[in-house]
Amino acid sequence: MAELLQVVRRQFAASAHDKDDLATALPWLGLVRRRAATPVGRGMLQPSVCLMVQGEKEMLVGDRVLRYAAGSYVQAGVTIPVSGQIVDASEDRPYYGVRIDLDPKEIAAFMLEMQIPIPPGQEDAPAVTVEPAGEALLEAFLRLLRLLDRPADLPVLGRLLKQEILYHLVSAPGGATLSRGVLGGQHEHAVARAISWIREHYDAPLKIAELAKQVHLSASVLHRRFKAATMMSPLQYQKQLRLLEARTMLMSGNAEAASVAFRVGYESPSQFSREYRRLFGAPPLQDAQQLSANAVDPLR
Repeated sequence: MAELLQVVRRQFAASAHDKDDLATALPWLGLVRRRAATPVGRGMLQPSVCLMVQGEKEMLVGDRVLRYAAGSYVQAGVTIPVSGQIVDASEDRPYYGVRIDLDPKEIAAFMLEMQIPIPPGQEDAPAVTVEPAGEALLEAFLRLLRLLDRPADLPVLGRLLKQEILYHLVSAPGGATLSRGVLGGQHEHAVARAISWIREHYDAPLKIAELAKQVHLSASVLHRRFKAATMMSPLQYQKQLRLLEARTMLMSGNAEAASVAFRVGYESPSQFSREYRRLFGAPPLQDAQQLSANAVDPLR
């Protein structure tokens, strides 16, 4: 961990810009720094793994609070609405994280090619978990970060090191989070299809019975499996997705709250405003203005 911290610090020191979100020459790899604790922020967590190198963070997924510190990583197997907050960071001791974006199709292809079995674990594995990083995984992250100083080697060795990291992730005790969604059985695939449908049709009315029929599950099984994976019901997932999409639209500065409410599927602007304020803590336009003035990704 001490070596990882040193390498991450060096990458930020070498950057020409004093940015807290540092892109790298590998499009799927990014470094994150926060020099102060942050307020609670909300957004869509994409399939990814983020290794905490220094600091401490809390994440709320449905009704479950995940807290993690240096030496742990948070992994997400599906796209899911979450809340995030850095609780331990300062100018002298910043929060540092290393994030790798994941593609579920890439995970599936890798596991099939290498004939890696799905690790044992609970049948209804949650879609987001926090796990302690083993020594082998930490070493792989360290070699990946050191590789950034050798640009000529990145195209070949970067891909190989990502595969090594994937191997450690899916074979770890918490590997079911990533592997069951892509190589699981009927129920896992049905929940994944339900999530995809809601994301594509978030502005349409959600009828659980019809969605369950579409993914070939009973309504009760879909509800139970969906909540086990995402820590929220399908309706709660849709509501948070609608409000997050509305927030993005409002941040453009070219839309009124009422028109945005209708665009994301609300029939009542007043209901939209109430639920928006309940989730984000401020009325729609006020929240969008505050967020635009202090644009920070809360999920990094």
